[in-house]
Parts: sequence; structure tokens; C-alpha cells
Amino acid sequence: MAKKKIGIYGALESTANNKVEDLYLVVDESAIAFSVKNTNTNTYQCFEYFVNDPENIGWNQLVAYLQNNSKLIQNTYNNIYFVMNNSSYIVTKKYSIADHLLYKNELSLLHEVSPEEEVQLAPLANDKMLVYSIPDHLNTLLTRSFPTGKWHHYTEYLLHHPKDGVKVTMFNNNFCVVIHQEGQLKLINHFKVGGDDQNTYTLLNTCTNAGIVPNVFSLTIAGFDAEQLNWIKTLQRYFADTTILMAPSEGIGTNLNKEFPHHTYAPYFIF
Repeated sequence: MAKKKIGIYGALESTANNKVEDLYLVVDESAIAFSVKNTNTNTYQCFEYFVNDPENIGWNQLVAYLQNNSKLIQNTYNNIYFVMNNSSYIVTKKYSIADHLLYKNELSLLHEVSPEEEVQLAPLANDKMLVYSIPDHLNTLLTRSFPTGKWHHYTEYLLHHPKDGVKVTMFNNNFCVVIHQEGQLKLINHFKVGGDDQNTYTLLNTCTNAGIVPNVFSLTIAGFDAEQLNWIKTLQRYFADTTILMAPSEGIGTNLNKEFPHHTYAPYFIF
């Protein structure tokens, strides 16, 4: 069955007349995370992470489990953001006319889009558009508990503040690579997590395909766990320098970094 893997709780201050916290509900391929951020203090106050049973198909059982076991689901929030985190997206040029059908057709060339999915658009800088889709049944499941939730895609947040270099963000089943050069997006893509050698090959080959030489670029890594420590040390040899992102030290970050020193959950505090 599904289970809660972690729950860390600080004080929440929102009331019906003074809503100061936002909820980011991040939907991974096999997990759902709750990150609660106080917008006045710019600190994260609570975090929960639920994982699906490998034998479960779809989201019904995981959502049902968190509805009964989350300590955060009944709280008052200012904004609620549903954040899809998967590989079914594209970054393309922005058309002069915001025609969802044009974007849907382009998305369908690379990813299967069923009739039971709704295409979402997120404008980016430099006349780019992020295109992704949300399964109708997942949207229905989440809006039952959070009727005001609005959809975003995790990659939006990775692209908000472009910084030259290679950024790798690790999750349970996949990792996302973002490459910027001279302020321009060169590449963004998700890859399945494999063994250390396969992951190294994938990253270096991705750099080659993007037309960059790793040893003159900075590498930023977020989200690895203890088992991947040797892989991280191997990667450091190929890049000019390496930065490892931690969860913020304020708010609940102090406890989180103490309990999980390899920064497994850092990717859920970038909002």
C-alpha cells in the first residue's frame, strides 16, 4: 500500500482572514509531496512525502491514502499549486495565436496525449512556451480536496532563474538535466535513473548533444541520496566545479538537513 515516507511540521499561521502560507503539491511519477511555504517570511514550514506502492496502478490509492493520513490537507492556504513533475512536456516557440490545438499537436509528436488529458501552457522567457498535459482523472482526484488548486509544471521553476551551467535534479525514478549557455536555454530533458555508469554516460552524452564541453561548465546537483554519493564524486571530475544544493537552512530546513544529510529532498524547496 501507499505510505508516508517523511513528515516534518512547523507552526502554521494562516487564518481565514490572514492567509500567509502557500501549498505546493508536487506530483512525481510515483510520489506526491506537500511543501508549505510562508510567503511573509519566505521559509518552508512543513513538508510531507508520500510514495505509491509499486503494484498500484494510477493515483487513486495514493490520493486516498494521503487524504486520510496527511496532516496538511485540511489547513488554510493562500494559494495552492499543483506541480506536475514528469517527462511529458516540450519547450517550443510561442505562437502568435494561443491555439491549444497547435501546441497539442506538437506535444503529440514526442509524447502520447490521450483524449482524457488537458493540455496546459506556461509562457517562458525569450518567446518560448512550455507545453504539457494533465490527466483528467488526476485533476479530478486533487480538486476534490483542493478545489482552488492551479496546475504548473516543475520545469517552470527550474527555468525561472537561468544560470549558465549544467543543473541535475534527482528524483526517485528519473532526473532532469537543464543546460544554459550565455543566458540561453540549450537543453532540458528528463532521463530514467540507472546505475552510476549509465547515469554518467547519459549526462556526458547529453552535454555533447547540447554542444558543450563539460570541463568548462559548472555542475549543480540537487536531490541525490547516500547511495549516489560515489556517482556524484565521479561526476565532479568532468566539470569545472560542482555545487550541491541543500534544503534551506531556515524554517524546517534545519531538521530536514540533519535527518537527511545527503539533501534528498532539496528539489522540493525551489519554489
